[in-house]
Amino acid sequence: METNLETSTAKGKSFSDKLSFWIGLTGSLVTIVLTIWNTHTKSQIDKREEELQTLEIALKERATGIEESKERVERYKWVLTLFPTLNANNEKERNFSVNLVRLALTKDEAEQLFTGLQSSPDTSLQSLGQNGITVIQNEPIAFLVSQMNTEKAEIRKSAVAKLIREYKSSSQAISLSLRMYDAGKFNSLSPSGIINGIYFLKSTDPTVWNRLQVFNAKDVIRKLNRTNPGPQTKAALNQFDEFINKVKPKYGE
Repeated sequence: METNLETSTAKGKSFSDKLSFWIGLTGSLVTIVLTIWNTHTKSQIDKREEELQTLEIALKERATGIEESKERVERYKWVLTLFPTLNANNEKERNFSVNLVRLALTKDEAEQLFTGLQSSPDTSLQSLGQNGITVIQNEPIAFLVSQMNTEKAEIRKSAVAKLIREYKSSSQAISLSLRMYDAGKFNSLSPSGIINGIYFLKSTDPTVWNRLQVFNAKDVIRKLNRTNPGPQTKAALNQFDEFINKVKPKYGE
């Protein structure tokens, strides 16, 4: 009897162990399968979200591009309305319109426009194109000239140094600097601005001056001397006067 009972108990334990083993194995397999499935599902969800984000960004970029295109078209339409004044007989009105066109367009757009006009068979359009290109080329010079009269001393000194280093042989730089002393601008000049302009002008290449520039320079010297300048400005004026008297301007200009 004991032998049969022990045998029955052993068989029961063996079956129980096997059942536990298969249950554990099945559970592990189910866990592994669920883990793989969850990972795959999450990957698909993440991929979908990434695709949606990419699509959203593309749609926003497209919308921005459309708005920029609309804005560009409106600018072009406005520039077109300026063309009658671009060929005006009045030089001031014509120059003003050219500058308005430059402000309305990007540098690349303006260069393309004026370069295209330069290649036109119409002489008046060629002249207009040249005026526009000159305006664009003068922009960095005009900026430096304006900086000679700014409030910060380090900016003024840097502007003068760069003008002398890079533009001392530029006729445009000479003309723009002389215009600092025009009637409409003279009152806005600080003492430092007055001296800086003179210092640059007397440091330029005398061979690039033309007759009109020499005439204007002498007028500036007379104008500044009538203001009873201080010792430093007076000394700079005397040096500038000596420089101008030695200049031999280009004939016919």
